[in-house]
Amino acid sequence: MTQKKTRRPTQKETIKKLERQADQRLAELTESNRRLKRKIFDLYTIFELSRNFNAVLNFETLLDSFVLTSLGQMGAAKAALYLPPEMGHNDFHLVRSKGPSPFPKDDIVIDPKTDFGSHITALNRPVELKEIGKSLAPRVYKAMCRCFPSGLIVPMVFQATLRGILIIAGKESGQKYQPDDVEFLSILASQTSVSIENARLYESEKDALEKLKSTQKLLVQSERQAALGELSAKIAHEVNNPLGIIKNYLHLASRHTEGDQKAKEYVEIIRQEIDRIAKIVQQLLDFQRQRIIEFVDIDPEKLVRDVLSLMSRQFEESGITARLKIKKKPPVIAAWPDGLKQVLLNILINAKDAIKTDGEIDITITTSDHTITFRIEDTGPGIEPKNISHIFEPFFTTKEGGGTGLGLSVCYGVIKNHGGVIAFENTERGGCFEIELPIEQEGIEYEWGI
Repeated sequence: MTQKKTRRPTQKETIKKLERQADQRLAELTESNRRLKRKIFDLYTIFELSRNFNAVLNFETLLDSFVLTSLGQMGAAKAALYLPPEMGHNDFHLVRSKGPSPFPKDDIVIDPKTDFGSHITALNRPVELKEIGKSLAPRVYKAMCRCFPSGLIVPMVFQATLRGILIIAGKESGQKYQPDDVEFLSILASQTSVSIENARLYESEKDALEKLKSTQKLLVQSERQAALGELSAKIAHEVNNPLGIIKNYLHLASRHTEGDQKAKEYVEIIRQEIDRIAKIVQQLLDFQRQRIIEFVDIDPEKLVRDVLSLMSRQFEESGITARLKIKKKPPVIAAWPDGLKQVLLNILINAKDAIKTDGEIDITITTSDHTITFRIEDTGPGIEPKNISHIFEPFFTTKEGGGTGLGLSVCYGVIKNHGGVIAFENTERGGCFEIELPIEQEGIEYEWGI
């Protein structure tokens, strides 16, 4: 048997083979170099973004930056971010969207505690919508496929818990997402999850601090009112005694002024001034006096209309137009009607005095699930910003010629004991008082000092 000889490649064939291997190796090195450059660029971008994100404590700005960065880096046209609307909430709602319509409707909600949430948390990387989306509720999956064709679902995991998801549409170029894209989005989502958590904690701490400051301010004001109330009672008691004696002797003196017209005029002026002093003393007593107040069911709209009727003549003489605006019939609430009437009258009288002549006053009543709000806005000059924080303090007044400074203090006490809030702000039109009261109140007797 003869052995078949193996033909050796010619020199030319060997050279061509080496050239092909060299070209193939060069292509591999070129692609490896390209991917390395991309990875270095992505890592640098992630580093810069993380540094910027961690410096951003404004929650809304952070969300905008995250979504826009994802779109810019991926070359996609649209994206939607789903997060819990507030700390303590579980379901994910649409909180940010960028790009052309359509987007899922607001009632599309994602429950992270379903199989979908567990699976995507375990993956902890971006995945194509069509691969995992069917584990979503059918209605949600259909909406996502319609709005994000060829899209990716990017989980946002923090401390092994799914905190949100980013849904990003396919690339505008039509190309598929590459492993580098997936890795970039994965790192970006992870870093952003930490930043979002920090921003939310900051916002929560900020709100808590503001509430603490507000509570401290109210406590100081309440203590100041209590002290001034006690002082007012003592002053009123000391003034009432000599005032009663003066009134008695004035009555006796008036009997001896018959026939003397000038003396009658003087006596009448004295009587008027004594009445004015008595009124101020009564305000001082009302400010401190403990009363037993019973809440009854009242119609807020009727209450306001009754007060406007009482003020109608004064408004007409001053050329002031007062309007009541109600979008929805307010519910019946439990309240002290005389106290609320006094509050509204004080505010309307102050508004009339501020406007002087030819102006407008709008009273708007709005309701929410648990509160009813009265907004009284006038076209007067408003109050100087430096004085706003003092207007509910006893004896503080900005009226020309001076006043007792007790009207708004009494208003504050009445509203506080209703479990409500009263505040003032300057608007483009003028001044505005806003009163917020709880709708549900226990119809029992209360004891307080106004």
